[in-house]
Amino acid sequence: MFEVKDGARTLQFHGHYLGGSTSWKHGSTRWTEFDLYETDGGMYVLSRVGVSLIFHGAACPLVKKYNLQEVHFSKLEDDAIPCETCDPSEDVDLIFPEKDRYWAQVSEEPKAVLDALYKYDEGGAQYLTHVAKRLLEEASRKDLAINSLYKIEVIP
Repeated sequence: MFEVKDGARTLQFHGHYLGGSTSWKHGSTRWTEFDLYETDGGMYVLSRVGVSLIFHGAACPLVKKYNLQEVHFSKLEDDAIPCETCDPSEDVDLIFPEKDRYWAQVSEEPKAVLDALYKYDEGGAQYLTHVAKRLLEEASRKDLAINSLYKIEVIP
């Protein structure tokens, strides 16, 4: 059984893994991870996680913006990185780590998967990020419907 988070919710399902990709590279402090599944019932489950290693001090404006919760400094993960703007020091007992952000979409059609992965530039032009393309490349090797939608785009 697979489990995918969507905010505070957990989606559970049986199926198979179609692929995954990440924007992580050496030295990254924030990145995005995608995973795509097909359920035994023929539904597609697209998962996106925004991962962050950054933590902040109480006075940082991002604490309020992101609604971050305080934790004791001793609870930090070993790979946590201080915010470059507020630069919280180790002599502070309470810090505010960024939380991973979970999102998932369940859809009947593979087109909804592609639509969810598209981004739009300032001029309204549609494009796929490199991480989205890598996900679709991997998934297209395992799923004919994803393959035909991704590999051949019909322009109206």
